[in-house]
Amino acid sequence: MKIYKLSRLNIDFPIDEHDDLLRRIKLNKNIYTTRVSEECGKYKLGDTYGSNLGFDLKVINIELFNNLEEHPFLDELSEKQIDELYDFDRFELIELEVQK
Repeated sequence: MKIYKLSRLNIDFPIDEHDDLLRRIKLNKNIYTTRVSEECGKYKLGDTYGSNLGFDLKVINIELFNNLEEHPFLDELSEKQIDELYDFDRFELIELEVQK
């Protein structure tokens, strides 16, 4: 059984996104999360965070944008995700890699 180190700061994900995120991790792919308004600037490039996925995750890229239409993965977001994001005016797309 692998024991994961505890990080003092966490980045958490909605439960309904866990399966997709864990699938990407299993395929050794990086994962992405969109953070809005008050969470913009909370996560720092190069820092490692604990997560509710059971892995420590390192921030390897942050892309800022002010309009949902600028989201690089807009065509891959579900209708529910778009509805949740629509009312915000500041966004960060954060790319994360699993720390082993």
